[in-house]
Amino acid sequence: MDSCVGVEQDLDKAITKFTNLNDHTNKILQEIIDQVEGLRKEIAKQPPNTPLSQTQTMLVSELAASVKQSAFQLSTDHRELHATVSRVGKSIDRHFIADYTSVAPKAESFCSDKNRPIMEQAIAQHLYRQGLEEIGDTFVSEANITGVERTCSFATVQRCASALAEGDPAPALHWAERRMHELQHSPLPFALHRMYALKLARWQGVGAAIEYARRWFPMHAARHERALQAAVCALAWCTPGAPAAPPAYRHLLEPRALGAEAAELFVKEACALLRLAPLSPLAGAVLAGGRVLPALHDIRAKMTHPHVIAAWSDDELPFEVDLGEEGGGYHSVFACPILRQQASDQNPPMRLLCGHVISRDALNKLAMGAKSVQQTYCITNFCL
Repeated sequence: MDSCVGVEQDLDKAITKFTNLNDHTNKILQEIIDQVEGLRKEIAKQPPNTPLSQTQTMLVSELAASVKQSAFQLSTDHRELHATVSRVGKSIDRHFIADYTSVAPKAESFCSDKNRPIMEQAIAQHLYRQGLEEIGDTFVSEANITGVERTCSFATVQRCASALAEGDPAPALHWAERRMHELQHSPLPFALHRMYALKLARWQGVGAAIEYARRWFPMHAARHERALQAAVCALAWCTPGAPAAPPAYRHLLEPRALGAEAAELFVKEACALLRLAPLSPLAGAVLAGGRVLPALHDIRAKMTHPHVIAAWSDDELPFEVDLGEEGGGYHSVFACPILRQQASDQNPPMRLLCGHVISRDALNKLAMGAKSVQQTYCITNFCL
């Protein structure tokens, strides 16, 4: 973010200078045009083939010298503007790192014979999750990938979200109606019905929207009273010849903005209902990597101590990295909450049915007890 701010400051300077130069150039050119036009009209008043007087000759010479001087000054200002624009490119090179090989010494392992199939499966899974079946089929066929599920629930969710972003709530409404009982405490149904009512107002008139609102809005009045009132009031600006809507209702009357808001809510609620991750493994890795790389590069430059440098030879990071609210929770090393030991290839993490994760050694020790592993661990952590 700091890098973006630094580049933005230089870019703002270049834009400001360009705007000022453009205004100044237009002003100078208009003055020259007015002077030339005035002199032409004065000369045109004389009879044809009449020689210029001494005064007129002097005015023409002065005007030509003025035009020449103005052209030279504008050319100089333009060269200075070019230097300012060039500084923006230098600022980008200075604030952003083009080569991250120093912080990813094992990046070539993604292309190894062992890991390449895993990467290809992740790419194919991402394509199918995004609803790009044809592209995914071509990729799977050309790369000879096996073990990838073509149809998944998230693809349907993605199609509905894409339709919402385009201003069409019908697919998402059909999806939500089939799960009405499970979404009875979710804000999603009202958001979809509100969007559909406003769409009806634009396409079929306010009367059709009011009829739809009377049918579907009452069941959501208790939980969404203020939002429902705002949606009904927004219909007043959907009539032909209506004035510009106040700022409080403007976002409700912009289909793309309202669709983007509904699409984000739909993906969130649908993934929570279906127990799906909002991001595919590939998208999650890219998001986490994009957040981590700048921090890794800065820290790498400051890690000069021999013991710290030695830590980079292992498959773990010597520090914690904050990935933000959307980055999720990722750990380079898993520590068993029961035995307080780090996991390894011989003692990997194991997920219980309750959702908790412990090490294999802890699982084996719990399994030797009188109670089941899940019950023992859940009672210990007050989960039951």
